[in-house]
Amino acid sequence: MEIKTYVKSDLVNSIQSKYNNLPARDIERIIDVIFKYLSNCLVSGTSIEIRNFGCWRIKKMKPKSARNPKTGEIISVGEKNKIYWKSSKFLNQRINKNIEK
Repeated sequence: MEIKTYVKSDLVNSIQSKYNNLPARDIERIIDVIFKYLSNCLVSGTSIEIRNFGCWRIKKMKPKSARNPKTGEIISVGEKNKIYWKSSKFLNQRINKNIEK
């Protein structure tokens, strides 16, 4: 089974096929504005929730020790932020609907 990656141009083309009166460049600008707004929310520490799709939030990762696989040297990795995404119950049900148990 081949898995296709859905990229931004696919999104633009899909929206344009439904709303052919909108130019593709305007659709792309709208998508860019939405993604920029969402990423700015995450940068500022605001969680994002889109009903029936999922939630994004920032988790603080504690400092830890790691090992350089090439040299074996132990290095210290400082505290950092990580994006955490949790899919909605509705989306999980849709994804798992076709899986036979």
